[in-house]
Amino acid sequence: MKIKKAKFGVIEQQTVYEYTLSNSNELSLSVITYGGIITKIMMADNTGKIEEITTNMTTLDEIVKARPFHGSIVGPVAGRISNARYKDGEDVIELITNENDNILHGGPTGLDTKVWDATTKEMDQEIQLQLSTELPDGENGFPGDVKVIVTYTLNEANEVSIHYEAKTNKKTLFNPTNHVYFNLSGDYHETIYDHELQINSDQYAPLKEDNMPTGELRAVIDTPFDLRKGKRLETVLLSENQEISAKNGLDHPFLLNHSSSEPSVKLTHNESGRVVEVETDSEAIVVYTHNKAQESETGKDRSLDVHTGLTLETQQLPDAVNLEGFGSIWLKPDHPFESTTIFKFSLKD
Repeated sequence: MKIKKAKFGVIEQQTVYEYTLSNSNELSLSVITYGGIITKIMMADNTGKIEEITTNMTTLDEIVKARPFHGSIVGPVAGRISNARYKDGEDVIELITNENDNILHGGPTGLDTKVWDATTKEMDQEIQLQLSTELPDGENGFPGDVKVIVTYTLNEANEVSIHYEAKTNKKTLFNPTNHVYFNLSGDYHETIYDHELQINSDQYAPLKEDNMPTGELRAVIDTPFDLRKGKRLETVLLSENQEISAKNGLDHPFLLNHSSSEPSVKLTHNESGRVVEVETDSEAIVVYTHNKAQESETGKDRSLDVHTGLTLETQQLPDAVNLEGFGSIWLKPDHPFESTTIFKFSLKD
């Protein structure tokens, strides 16, 4: 187990570092202190070839300018809050809009835009990168001074865990996620059509035209959203289902079933043999399949076409504060927040 630290760039006179955590199985995780962004995960395939299995931009300047959210810690509230407002009793809390009339991924200056403080810890069977930052009272309209700690851990069992902690001095909202995109083929120019996705979910949330949930939870049975036994993504993303074709792919929340021993999510690429299983204590996951092309200023080689990656955003259901039955995302002074998501990497037998 080892940790390597290198300068990644400078923003507003603050140096941004990249930490690379590696285990003895040639699995590595690289994270920068800007946004807590996972810049890449490297993994061997079934022939021993080590390749990048995530997608991202390569320079700090481009990440800051484009704000693609690839691999970033997203918050204080992941996803969208409708009309950029919510009620706390009789009080209406107005937030800053950054996507039409809504607020997306915490607003203009969310957790993905912070330069985080970093500490590391090395042990025999695991290594950790702990990041910390603060959100000031009133930023983007959210009440409370919120202290956030996110710990990345890589172990010898080929697991990457992300542990979130938050404390506030005022009642506020908190619903973070990580926006890492996977392409297990090792070639981000290839689509994810040949990946198989399995989600342990009986219900999904339909979306309105502006990508906000309708407030309904609909059974997945007899729809392309039924991924309980796994499906090749080509059949899902290119289906004639109106909900999927309207978004040019998946951008949908799934309510996870935690009552079985199955992993919450399993993503498989048969040709390379690579498998990622996701376990989380979050109630839901939002699956987004990179439904728009993304150009890179550093050259076409780093541009990403449609459906060349997918992100598995573990979180509470989007717009929960405004929708009955969508759970709670309240953060209160006497109830600190904690949540853990684990990505387990393996090769097919």
